[in-house]
Amino acid sequence: MIASDLFDRVTETVAEFLGADLSRQTVFLTTNTTSALDLASYAMSDREGVVLTTVLEHHSNDLPHRRRGETAMVGMTEDGALDMEDLKAKLDAQPVKLVAVTAASNVTGWMPPIHEIARLAHAKGAKILVDGAQILAHHHVNLRPVDDPGHIDFFAAAGHKAYAPFGSAFLVAPQGFMDGLEPYLPGGGTVLAVTEDEVVWTHGADRHLGGTPNIPGAIAMAKALDFLRDVGLDAIRHHEIELTRIALNELRAMDGVEVYGPADPDARLGVVSFNIDGVHHDLAAAILNNEAAIATRNGCFCAHPYLHRLLRMGDVTELVATLKSGKDAELPGAVRVSIGIFNTPEEVEYLLRWVRRIRDRQWAGHYDLDKRDYCKPVFFEFQGVRGQSGSSGKETSRV
Repeated sequence: MIASDLFDRVTETVAEFLGADLSRQTVFLTTNTTSALDLASYAMSDREGVVLTTVLEHHSNDLPHRRRGETAMVGMTEDGALDMEDLKAKLDAQPVKLVAVTAASNVTGWMPPIHEIARLAHAKGAKILVDGAQILAHHHVNLRPVDDPGHIDFFAAAGHKAYAPFGSAFLVAPQGFMDGLEPYLPGGGTVLAVTEDEVVWTHGADRHLGGTPNIPGAIAMAKALDFLRDVGLDAIRHHEIELTRIALNELRAMDGVEVYGPADPDARLGVVSFNIDGVHHDLAAAILNNEAAIATRNGCFCAHPYLHRLLRMGDVTELVATLKSGKDAELPGAVRVSIGIFNTPEEVEYLLRWVRRIRDRQWAGHYDLDKRDYCKPVFFEFQGVRGQSGSSGKETSRV
């Protein structure tokens, strides 16, 4: 009874955190952001028109729409921001039913103006779906009243992005609209009555997601949101932006290091992706993990089109053809660091020292890149320590 009571309050916590109105919007509890975005994609699938995605999107806010109908992709500016003029042109060029856009890129942290995009979409009769996974724990979001031209129709995010355990997420969606659809996942809990010949579906949060929910995961997610609200999203944002400013300014000033995305730290979250000249991103991440105890991610970040453009790869037809043939190919990538509420200025300075060491080839371990696995965390076995560098200045560790 206690668990059920706490679980029933989770949707209220989510709604309060985002400024949603439960009399006109429904919070659906899902397993992850991908499933939440897929539910929204399903909800719009029978509508006429094209889905506009953007080059900044995580695959989870791109591929579900491709699977269900026609899509078009909005491009980016030279510095990695969303090309708003291209968005406007594509909204004018064709009937659009949905604009699917991230609230913050998981590659560069850049934050598109979601409420302006919502206003443009609504003016054309389209709805907007926002992937809020990256922004949830780092920046205040208000969905705005549904009568506001800039309101957000669909908003998806996951608890594990907000310091909760894996396995619980949510989608905020228009209540009446969702109640008028056939259930997304019919089964236990989605009905009011079932006979041998007839089914009466329920309404609200239970209509589309059958089966036993992740009760402890949802409760933990709500507690994590309460924690963030108690600390204050504005305070969190101020803390993280100061650390991001240090990291961005120092990395951009380093010779031999390329940082991706807009330079203004106020326009992005504490997500910084970079490459070090002559050091493969797998190797750089492995050194940071094994020798510096700095947890990074490297690879493609499930955002291949964005990485291709940021890396200025041009035509990737040959790469795609090689992979389709079943052959191995050198995949693109970068190293990503993510700054959060618990990080300190000292930790950022420590990261910067290690990036300089890697740039200067001053790591200690031996790494076999033939054993790497792209786009996944990689742990390399040490084969001994050989010191930082020889008297000749050449690296003494074997790559």
